Amino acid sequence: MKQLLLLRFSAMGDVALLTPVVQAFTIRYPDRSITLVTRQKFAVFFEQFPNVRIIGADFEGQHKGFGGLLRLFGELRQLGPFEVVLDAHQNLRSGVLKSLFRLVGVPSVTIDKGRSDKKELTRKEHKIRRQLPHSVERYARVFDEAGFILQPDHPFQFPPFTSAEDELTTFLSRQSIPADTPWLGIAPFAQHLQKMWPFDRFAPLLEQLYAQQPLTIFLFGGGPSEIDQLETLRQQFPQAIRVAGQLSMAAELALIRRLSGMLCMDSGNMHLAALSDVPVLSIWGATHPDAGFGPWGQGEEAILQIPTDVLTCRPCSVFGNKPCWRGDLACLNDISVEAVARRVQRMLTTRD
Repeated sequence: MKQLLLLRFSAMGDVALLTPVVQAFTIRYPDRSITLVTRQKFAVFFEQFPNVRIIGADFEGQHKGFGGLLRLFGELRQLGPFEVVLDAHQNLRSGVLKSLFRLVGVPSVTIDKGRSDKKELTRKEHKIRRQLPHSVERYARVFDEAGFILQPDHPFQFPPFTSAEDELTTFLSRQSIPADTPWLGIAPFAQHLQKMWPFDRFAPLLEQLYAQQPLTIFLFGGGPSEIDQLETLRQQFPQAIRVAGQLSMAAELALIRRLSGMLCMDSGNMHLAALSDVPVLSIWGATHPDAGFGPWGQGEEAILQIPTDVLTCRPCSVFGNKPCWRGDLACLNDISVEAVARRVQRMLTTRD
């Protein structure tokens, strides 16, 4: 079986957004296989697809530095031969690997990230505002340029994570979950401060949500700091269920599939929920869906943001990693608890 080598190392949401494209490829080209080089922890996203092999890149260990990339190249060559290298990352590491494969006669195709268009969208003055291609579409174009025409599902849904069902069932059996209540996921965190609605507003938000209707709330996050904050919130609302730090990635994904909706930021959890075909309400601050990172398969109903004609500085960043030009993060601070509660209620009602 002929093989393609696909490169996308991080981040979690970006790797997850490959799944509709990989699925479309495996369906349309069953006589081909994909070897995907990514972080080992992201292998779970692809475990249900046929003819997909994951090679875990360890850039903090054995694959660190140029010597590590040479080692990785040698390991990959032993798994070949490959028809083509598909670079869905376009960074220094993927560039080195492409160059090494070209030396042995393997051609490559590279993603167009639209950097100049994104710069025009996020610059301080004279912004050019237009909807840029979604990341999923950009990934599909890489395959198209290599001669493999794809049409990813829109919307898409992860296949069931059957390997995690026992773990999830055990976890849920330990919780006190009222019967016949909507299940709402809340993921308050993102990689950068400029993408996070103030955490101190989640307590009054939960108070409003619980007052509106019977509800089961699951709190998502990751890492010691986020777990500590979520545990503080859970202590104020003991009926809330902290998921962070309790489940494997596969079990979290299996739980997300069962949610009635997910309240989140512009974050990896937004993408995981959207790719689970779960209604999303995502809060946007310094970033903007026009840059091509919105919840796949969902529309304006999934977005809560201050309009750009009200805050003309938005968006000021593609990834939310730049300081606020105004210094007050009005794009997030001006979104009220009441506005979020109304939109959550609408999301859950629509789902019903």
